Amino acid sequence: MFDEAKKSRLMALDTQDEGIPDASSSTQDSYRVAVVDDDPIDFQMLEVLLSRTDLVLSCLDHFACVDDLLADGKDAYDVIIMDRFMPTSGLAETRISEVRARFGNCGVVMNTGHVTHSLRSSAAHQGAMAVIEKGKVDATAFALLIRTAAVLGPSIHMPGELDDCA
Repeated sequence: MFDEAKKSRLMALDTQDEGIPDASSSTQDSYRVAVVDDDPIDFQMLEVLLSRTDLVLSCLDHFACVDDLLADGKDAYDVIIMDRFMPTSGLAETRISEVRARFGNCGVVMNTGHVTHSLRSSAAHQGAMAVIEKGKVDATAFALLIRTAAVLGPSIHMPGELDDCA
């Protein structure tokens, strides 16, 4: 038996499409991407990978640490790709919620040297769209990930947002 809150949410699905991306808007003309990685070679590898995709980038910014990204004057990115460990920033999964609070309408992808189940869980809990392992994703899959993160990333719940749902 449905309780009233669940029933009203179910009815809202029939009448409300606000915030749900329309399939026709799933492709953009261009993407604004920020990369947070303290290793310039890793950034160059991402640049090469992005150049092998069919994506058009209106912006590709590189930051050496999370604090530089947070202090940047730009107000929006479609996707932010973050290295997992940066000595000056700490573990990225603990900073995802800060990034999402500053750039709410973006998808966050964690790019790391080694993926574990607990890392995926922690990053997702903090609001990341995906966790990928460096060098393991080809250009076609990476382009799909960027598109998906740009469209669905903003709808990923932030920590604490679901606390009142039950």
